[in-house]
Amino acid sequence: MMTNNTPLYVGIDGGGSKCSAILFNAKGAVLSQGIAGSANAARDFSNTLVSIVESVRLALINAGLGSDSMAGLQVGAGLAGACVPSVNSQLKSWKHPFASFSATSDLMTACYGAHGGNEGALLIVGTGSSAARMQNNKLTQFGGHGFVLGDKGSGAWFGRAAVASTLEALDGLIPLSDLHDMVLNKLGLNSSAALVQTMINASPSQFATLAPDIIELALLHDLSALNLVKEGAAYLDKLCLRTLHGTSLSMVLMGGLAPSIEHWFSPELRQRIVKAQAGPEWGAMRLLQTPELMAC
Repeated sequence: MMTNNTPLYVGIDGGGSKCSAILFNAKGAVLSQGIAGSANAARDFSNTLVSIVESVRLALINAGLGSDSMAGLQVGAGLAGACVPSVNSQLKSWKHPFASFSATSDLMTACYGAHGGNEGALLIVGTGSSAARMQNNKLTQFGGHGFVLGDKGSGAWFGRAAVASTLEALDGLIPLSDLHDMVLNKLGLNSSAALVQTMINASPSQFATLAPDIIELALLHDLSALNLVKEGAAYLDKLCLRTLHGTSLSMVLMGGLAPSIEHWFSPELRQRIVKAQAGPEWGAMRLLQTPELMAC
């Protein structure tokens, strides 16, 4: 899109909790942002497309532009699940409303942005969890196998584990603790039957809403919460060290739980951690200039 003869670009970061679109000018300056619902392309493809369009629409509105401006935008997106082969094929055939649209994994755009386009490693720990390193123009992923098969140490994993522990406590298998009271109170429930009925089909993002309270209880030394957080943090620590093994790369932590969980990481890992240079939306926008790196 052109505004006063200046092209505009959009970088998108889509995950299990939200879809963020940032509008950039040709010099890479941020003009506006729009945030919509979840955008995990592997879990809910149709909803992901809705979230992409809505987040871009909101970004345009926040920049004082109309939805008709979409047709001129160059859009790059980093999406959870985008590199699953069947999903990637669907994304490539999508009849999008933009001038151009390219998508790759959210790990790629986040890692590229975090290190300002340079080599480096990344841990994302939010609704899900995964790690990656960018080296020799190649992204190598570790972990991040989804809610059902992996994502240990993530917000969704913590929430599901807390619910499972609460059910064991209600069955009299383990002592009740503040962790279990928190789960029941937060969900407004008072029985195992009600807990199962409420959470049996819960989404990862719904489980993840429990994570901040779990970590807070761990910091207050509730044993059930502390053991849970230590288990998740130990896995993430091991995952990061595996990602860094044999390299001199630095590690950036991203995601809503990252600032809290870092407290439990080993000194070996913490000395390799640096601050992010830019966000995943910037990474998605910049990768439009190197299409070979956008390929899954």
